[in-house]
Amino acid sequence: MARKSPALGRAILIGVTGPSQGMRWAWWASRWHLRRCGASAVYLNAADAYPEGDFAGFVIGGGNDIDPAIYGGDVSTSRNVDPLRDEFELSVLNLARRRGLPVLGICRGSQLLNVHAGGSLHADLQAMRHHTSNRGTLLPRKRVTVRQGSRLAGMLGREKTRVNSLHHQSVDRVGDGFVISACDRDDIVQGIESVDEPLRIGVQWHPEYMPQRRDQRRLFANFVRYCRERASR
Repeated sequence: MARKSPALGRAILIGVTGPSQGMRWAWWASRWHLRRCGASAVYLNAADAYPEGDFAGFVIGGGNDIDPAIYGGDVSTSRNVDPLRDEFELSVLNLARRRGLPVLGICRGSQLLNVHAGGSLHADLQAMRHHTSNRGTLLPRKRVTVRQGSRLAGMLGREKTRVNSLHHQSVDRVGDGFVISACDRDDIVQGIESVDEPLRIGVQWHPEYMPQRRDQRRLFANFVRYCRERASR
């Protein structure tokens, strides 16, 4: 049976995708951010039925690598892939496109936004890193430059920031309808955004794990604000 949205009154509903197995730290952290911004959140994953409900937007969460077969990459580099999750989240992005709903992609979610739009990925960034570390960290140690005038810069409220880093893949060829909005010191893509409506924006870092940073709280707050305003039209 398909998941039904609860009666929310004036609240908006945001669907947050994630893995079917394992601990749900990212989901709990994202739900906290969304709730503090006045949105209700529901967890969506491939083990459940196709999502139904009065969604105002979606957050596509981080996690497994994306199967390179989807974007014409080298399948010999495949590791830690979850084809069922790929299929499920691509269906969520199809739903968002049909309904004209905003999407925030986080880490893997940013990569999937790009792949969904016909873009490709770097399968492994190790050889590309000269000024940044290949070691993952939850701490905001990576310096990122955000493009002046971009929607991401407006949502963060700044054009220079420090972020965490848990990825070894990133955007290569940018998908149709997207532009690069942020890069790190090695010019590895750290943010993409749609050039048209509705808002589709992806960040390569994990803002949900940095509640101590005002700019990362602003990212969630402005996404919820945008979803609310669009839903009220």
